[in-house]
Amino acid sequence: MIKRVWAKFDGMDLSCVCDPHHRKCKDDKGCNEYVVKFMEIEREDKLKEAVRHLDQDTKKLKRGMKRFESEISKSIKGMKKFKI
Repeated sequence: MIKRVWAKFDGMDLSCVCDPHHRKCKDDKGCNEYVVKFMEIEREDKLKEAVRHLDQDTKKLKRGMKRFESEISKSIKGMKKFKI
């Protein structure tokens, strides 16, 4: 949603936000007109998705570790055969 608002900043902090028809600040020089875009944050969905990705990455890591262990075991067995 895109909306027009009046806002006053104190450095990087937002100190006042007013609707164009119901302004709290009366002719304040620090209050300027802005166009803002509001986006809804869906935290629950992102958390569930992050947990799912974490589970998938954990499974991939376990498979990779098992492959690495088997390759090392094969290499060790191969080296034992060439014992001098």
